[in-house]
Amino acid sequence: MDGEPLGMSTSALDAHLSSCPVCKQWVEQATNLTRTARLDATPVPDLADQIVADVVLPARRVHRRRTLLRVALFVTGLVQLGIGLPALVGDSIGMAMSMHGAHEMAAWDLATAAAFVAAAWLPRRAAGLVPLLATFLAILSVLSVRDIVTGAVGPDRLATHLAALAGLVLLVFLDRTERAIQPSPAQAVHTHVDDGPTDLRTVA
Repeated sequence: MDGEPLGMSTSALDAHLSSCPVCKQWVEQATNLTRTARLDATPVPDLADQIVADVVLPARRVHRRRTLLRVALFVTGLVQLGIGLPALVGDSIGMAMSMHGAHEMAAWDLATAAAFVAAAWLPRRAAGLVPLLATFLAILSVLSVRDIVTGAVGPDRLATHLAALAGLVLLVFLDRTERAIQPSPAQAVHTHVDDGPTDLRTVA
């Protein structure tokens, strides 16, 4: 049936099959099964549309989430800008400090606002901002607890840090969303190193 060596002559095989009904029946069944397997034209369902839908729909959801995060981060940057601008003229919002201290606080708030806006404009920059802002807020949280206990700061001043906290959360989620999106050809660079070319995704 499959062209394999029989191990005996054809005439000897035919003689055995003519005298052995069991072997003859087995050969007939095997021959029919082989013919059916080779000639079976059972239609195969086309799953292309379903496969494409399973890929495209999640991608659309990721891009939609990315857009919402960018808008939210941009708005947070504007809020942070509004917090920092009064300090330029010495208004530290709920906390007394020297003019230079107010200016330092204004510089930080305005830089944070600019970083939020920049990350909203170019989401791939979000990853680089997370460690710095997370460290700042972690240290600030510890110090704020002490300041609250000693009465050195009031709720109105603490409320000004909520924009930075919201920005950090948005940066983390934006970075995760950005990583879930396949890089476009414009985002990939081909970098040659000593041991050969390496394809890298741009992060700056």
